[in-house]
Amino acid sequence: MRKTDPKIKYVSWRNGRPRFTPGPKLRQQGYKAEDLVNDAGEWMTAGEALDWSRRFAESLAAARKARPRRKQAATPPPKPVSYYTVAELLKDYATSQAFRDLQPRTQKDYLTKIRSIERHLKDAWAAEAEALTQPICFGMYDELRGKTGLHTANAAMRLLGIAYSWGMSRGKLPAVAINPAHKLKLKKEEPRVRAGEREEIEHMIATADALKRPEIGDMIALGVWSGQRQGDRLAYQIAGRRNGRIMLRQSKTKVLVDIREFSELNRRLDAAQERRKLAEVISSHVILDERTWRPFEEDHYRKVYAEVRRHAARTMKSCATLRDQDLRDTAVTWLFRAGCTVGEICAITGHSLATATQILEHYFARHPELADSAIDKVELWWNKGE
Repeated sequence: MRKTDPKIKYVSWRNGRPRFTPGPKLRQQGYKAEDLVNDAGEWMTAGEALDWSRRFAESLAAARKARPRRKQAATPPPKPVSYYTVAELLKDYATSQAFRDLQPRTQKDYLTKIRSIERHLKDAWAAEAEALTQPICFGMYDELRGKTGLHTANAAMRLLGIAYSWGMSRGKLPAVAINPAHKLKLKKEEPRVRAGEREEIEHMIATADALKRPEIGDMIALGVWSGQRQGDRLAYQIAGRRNGRIMLRQSKTKVLVDIREFSELNRRLDAAQERRKLAEVISSHVILDERTWRPFEEDHYRKVYAEVRRHAARTMKSCATLRDQDLRDTAVTWLFRAGCTVGEICAITGHSLATATQILEHYFARHPELADSAIDKVELWWNKGE
């Protein structure tokens, strides 16, 4: 038996394959050793072996109960065996204080990944949490990738690792010394980098204004001229607009942003304030849903943005693929095209140096004119003879 093989009652392992090897008492009762395979003739998984063990234990208990009892030595009924399952671990984590400390959007995303494990990995969901090993988790990951795709599988297994760490630190998994869902070498996802072109952004803003949704145009302008995330833009407070500057603390990274407002953005946000005064509306938020004069809920904002994008794509097809999240990448690439250094870009958008560089690496591949510009500079240097 290898150290990585799960410990399951009545089951021994040979090269990772489960086998029933009865002890002396069971052999006296007529039981013989046998390989554990399922109805399809395949070796049982750890979850199937665990189910088989439980059924076998129940059959032994039933057989003992059916035997004639001796009055002088009455045997009490066997106590039911309780197991702390993966389902219980994930549910306990989802109701923990550590979970409640997360941002609401993160909580919602984690619950979606928990439901994905419950729906697509039923054996693992019902398995004993302490029985999972790294090889079993690899199998779970491969199965989940086939059913849900790479992104969901990666996120679900990372969440499982977080739940195991939480359970181990709180004594819920005393037999687990190493987190089985950590260091799985998950397949790296190709990052999505989509930067909007100037004409696309101008067309999207013009479409929003034409649809009498200027606040969506304001959100787009705020995105490309500040590089902030959607949630931070929706939560942006008027108190953060002081002396023509944008000041906020990013909710995800807690990075403090303090930048001067771009002139076009300043014009739009001032116009938004004038519309608000005419409507006699007082609010602490910079961006409001001007149909209701209330702050946007994120789901509703995404629906309204999608509506504006759909209309914009009728006359400029490329807008159909421009997501609100792409405005942050757009800000990075526009700043770079304007001659900003990576450090200057990060000071504005709040990106880490590594993330900003990654965005620009993908941008370079799609804009060969940058390389052409570099060659022009070399040509000029060479011809000067310096």
